Amino acid sequence: MATSRRGVLTAGVAAMLPRGAGGLAVFVSAASARGSSGRQHYAVGFDGAGKESFRVPLPARAHQIAVAPNRASAFVAPRRPGTRATIINLATGAPRTFCDAAADRHFYGHAIHSANGQYLFATENDYRRGRGVVSVRDAKTLRVVAEFDSGGVGPHQLAWLPDQATIAVANGGILTHPSQPRKKLNLPTMRPNLALIDVASGRLLHRAVGSHHQASIRHIAVTDDGLVLAGMQYEGPPADDVPLVAALKPACAGRWSERLEPLAIPLVAQRGLRQYVGSVAVDATTGRAVATCPRAGLATLWDLRAGRFLAQHRFRDCCGVAFDAAAREFVVSNGGGKIMRFAAATFEPRHEKTAHQRDLQWDNHLTAV
Repeated sequence: MATSRRGVLTAGVAAMLPRGAGGLAVFVSAASARGSSGRQHYAVGFDGAGKESFRVPLPARAHQIAVAPNRASAFVAPRRPGTRATIINLATGAPRTFCDAAADRHFYGHAIHSANGQYLFATENDYRRGRGVVSVRDAKTLRVVAEFDSGGVGPHQLAWLPDQATIAVANGGILTHPSQPRKKLNLPTMRPNLALIDVASGRLLHRAVGSHHQASIRHIAVTDDGLVLAGMQYEGPPADDVPLVAALKPACAGRWSERLEPLAIPLVAQRGLRQYVGSVAVDATTGRAVATCPRAGLATLWDLRAGRFLAQHRFRDCCGVAFDAAAREFVVSNGGGKIMRFAAATFEPRHEKTAHQRDLQWDNHLTAV
């Protein structure tokens, strides 16, 4: 598979669809709603004004939606420990392909496409062996063509580094088993890490750890110069003061740091995050970033170049976040069906652009199409 993996990196990206043309979705997210037959789960697309483009029912609750480079389709990753994934058409929302994880596997909620859209990389749990796996699938058929070790336990979000040859994987360190779906089985001994992996060979290039072994590294985003932002969820005593937002800076002289560097934040603000970051997004060119904290009801702004916290806004149960490069705004969704926009430069809320789908509960992640 080394040759075919390398081929992933050399083909060009397919032509892009016009932004929002013909009512196409500009953002996509998983969502849920209560109906007469119980709770129903959806993949939902909406345009730049927050107007719904499509709503397609899903077999189970989803987590993240990974958009293909040509913007024609997207992979809907199920929430852990989900085993059924779906490809949807982004123009219509119609489901096109379904696939099930292997008998001893389940998905971990996140995936990314190769630059040419031919392959899909998804985090999975090999729960019989207690190890994390990145599966490599044909993006059209979802057939597994290869896999490699994630470099740790409990892999969650993954992202490309700028070289498009290396992926960063957030290994949360938490051992789980579908027989106890939401139970965390190894909290005293968990060892999260951020792994860098060469996709052509599946070789682990580097592992970096955070400041505490119970700070589960869950979500990541990457800037244009290769800085990896990490958002964490602390699994230790609630009274502990543990950094939740940290960064792995680009390699210096070919060497990566062994540890993530926490971003500076006043102690009172740190304690206000309530030990939980739900999602992160970056303005890759300016180095500003947003980390959402749904338990605290906060959207927080950070300066990655200065390595520090800048500001926060109250937004109840907010979690999904994406960067709108055309508008220079961060777009944030919450569990109450609201979508708010914040100016990237000032972090001022654009209240006039707030949209509200009153019957929906937006799920954890928001993806820009």
